[in-house]
Amino acid sequence: MNNNNKFFITTPIYYASGKPHLGHAYTSIACDVLARWNRDIGKEVFFLTGTDEHGQKIVENAEKINKSPKEFVDLMVPQFKQLLTKLNISNDYFVRTTDEDHKVFVSKMLQKAFDNGDIYKGSYEGLYCVGCEKYVEEDDLLEGNICPDHKKECETVSEENYFFKLSKYEDKLLKFYEETDFLKPKSKAQETINRVKEGLRDISISRSKDKLEWGIELPFDSTHVTYVWFDALFNYMSALENNDKMDFWPCNVHMIGKDIKWFHEVYWPAFLMSVDMQMPKSVFAHGMILDENGHKMSKSLGNVIDPLKFSKKFGVEEFKYFLITGGSFGEDMNFSEKMFIEKVNNELNNDFGNLVSRVHAMTSKPFSEGMPEIGELEDVDKELISSISIYEEFNSLMQNLEYTKAFTVLWTAIRDTNAYVNKVSPWAESDEKRLGTIMNVLCSACIYFGKYTNCIIPSKTELLFKQFNVKNNNKFEVEFLPAGHKLGAKENLFERIKLEKPAVEVEKPREGFAKLNLKVGQIDEVSKHPDSDKLYIIQVNLGNEKRQIVSGLQTLYTLEQLENRKVIVITNLKPAKLGGYDSNGMILACEDENDCGLLSSELDVGSNLKVGSDVADNEKIINSKAFKKVEMFGDENGKVSFSGKEVSGVSVDKKIPGKVC
Repeated sequence: MNNNNKFFITTPIYYASGKPHLGHAYTSIACDVLARWNRDIGKEVFFLTGTDEHGQKIVENAEKINKSPKEFVDLMVPQFKQLLTKLNISNDYFVRTTDEDHKVFVSKMLQKAFDNGDIYKGSYEGLYCVGCEKYVEEDDLLEGNICPDHKKECETVSEENYFFKLSKYEDKLLKFYEETDFLKPKSKAQETINRVKEGLRDISISRSKDKLEWGIELPFDSTHVTYVWFDALFNYMSALENNDKMDFWPCNVHMIGKDIKWFHEVYWPAFLMSVDMQMPKSVFAHGMILDENGHKMSKSLGNVIDPLKFSKKFGVEEFKYFLITGGSFGEDMNFSEKMFIEKVNNELNNDFGNLVSRVHAMTSKPFSEGMPEIGELEDVDKELISSISIYEEFNSLMQNLEYTKAFTVLWTAIRDTNAYVNKVSPWAESDEKRLGTIMNVLCSACIYFGKYTNCIIPSKTELLFKQFNVKNNNKFEVEFLPAGHKLGAKENLFERIKLEKPAVEVEKPREGFAKLNLKVGQIDEVSKHPDSDKLYIIQVNLGNEKRQIVSGLQTLYTLEQLENRKVIVITNLKPAKLGGYDSNGMILACEDENDCGLLSSELDVGSNLKVGSDVADNEKIINSKAFKKVEMFGDENGKVSFSGKEVSGVSVDKKIPGKVC
């Protein structure tokens, strides 16, 4: 049983159906910060991450590149491991659901649940979402049985399956939620509780091998493999058992994205109750990362942020700092290059970096032979030391995953110290003994702050300690430097970043709300951007005018494929410069997780796009206010729908089901 000095934190195991993205980086960094913090305060930490490698989507994606499922996941897994390495993530173990020891553990849990009477055989006919890897209720789908998460039509499946008695655990789950702090953040807890109160249905936990062979075979029926979630969720325990770490159970924090809340907050505790295992202490479901306008990241909008490229360009630790402090952790957060640069420049460079730099400079020059013995502290010194003694508050906020508040507390202390510098004016102090005391207070404050930043920017913190010639002793108190102590060589922690280009903006509404004007255009000319391997510079004929649009389609279409093609263009975006070139509009495409396809039209060039055959006036043209709230997507046949109405004369060239953006 986990004692108070052990701390176990997990990311979800990431589904290895595609390359890692910003969301994977976000969750991994969030876990890394808390794991490092708990190590620094003296806890024994086990930090787990890994990959989920079974299921129908893996099979389908493997077939697309003529690989077996195992060959496919063996190609994907190194990319997830590289992400962890490049971002300096301090995980203790990487679990794979194709590991033999994991399969053995899952098999034991299946048998135990079966022996306890919680798994039974039955027939099922219903809608199945391959993306979610689960059966879904029609009431939870969009019109046309489209999954709201994956924008893909669900399959009608009829087969004999094994079922888990989820309904048996409805009352037990509600009691568990009431008596614990399992559901986090608390602002989102009621959502899960209300859904459980509506009633739970038993869930299928197997697929027949004649439908799906890629999975862990049921120990009590060799003709079936287990449903992916029963397999995946038990990684949190199989990894402990296989590392002789079961004394770390129960888990302190399962960190997840909000899109998999239901599986972790309902299925997982029910599975554990079934096999008589102790409950985890908490599941924390954080929000999504959106662009600065609140849009989901997508290739066609050109707002996708590659975590490895971005962090390489601007700095890994600057990137990690922004992700953790750039919004209220747990809620959706906005991310743009402009927002990132402003925060890094203001907080890391101006507040913290400049403080460390000038304190080192003002100390090393007059005391190059070593620090003098510290003199008596004046009231102004004592006030500073008292105001920056933040351990109890900072630790409490960190353990509750209130990262933004925790680092606000730290940055308040840093700013108080900057204010202290201006108040005591060491550059004007003529008394050498008093100057020595002031600079000792300031050096000690900088070192003290490093003990808090070590969990989020460890390499920069190591550089800070090196400059002040100290080791991190993990004592969270202001400790003065001894007489004779010499500082190390000065090095800047951060460099100021210049903003290269503005973000694309939608025109401000003149009356009520801005209309999102969509027109049919034709590409007259297209050329590669001279300095980008992603961008094309495109000349589009809109009938009554021609426009230049810079679009991130270079990795998706050749020049020949774009020439003379009809496209759908948003015409009322503010002109912007992308990669140094003027861009006046946006070309629409339809996107799924692996590809995107351009929208095209049979209508004449210059035609306004209208929704539904019953629309007759310009007032019904798609508007941006609605566009953010409704689903517009392409189906398997390449047709495009908006709020359940087909858009006349418009199709997706690659017939990719997904959100139009």
